Amino acid sequence: MGDSREKLAEIALLGRYAKTRRNDFSPSVPCRWEPLTVENPENGSPFSDASAWELICKLLDEHPESFREIRLDKPPGQFAYWTVITLGPPNVPVYIKVQLFQGKAYGRSFHISTKE
Repeated sequence: MGDSREKLAEIALLGRYAKTRRNDFSPSVPCRWEPLTVENPENGSPFSDASAWELICKLLDEHPESFREIRLDKPPGQFAYWTVITLGPPNVPVYIKVQLFQGKAYGRSFHISTKE
């Protein structure tokens, strides 16, 4: 996972800054970015884009081993990294997927998971 760890560290670095992170949908880079549907257990309010990225970067820094690499169909041949974490209480599984693409950190998924 040597090369993957370097990419995860770069995603964490880029994800900390609004100018170097993305989470917008396009047909060529689809995403399911829904932080407003996930309750932040620290304050009981929904996550915002910024607080979702704060959590993602913290996870990438502290638990990079929890992310698994996946080959994407869109864009073809590209790779992303995913994990499912449990936030609680109320112990809700959250699916997270991130990607390093065109020099930016892409949030591809942040939503309540339907599978653990």
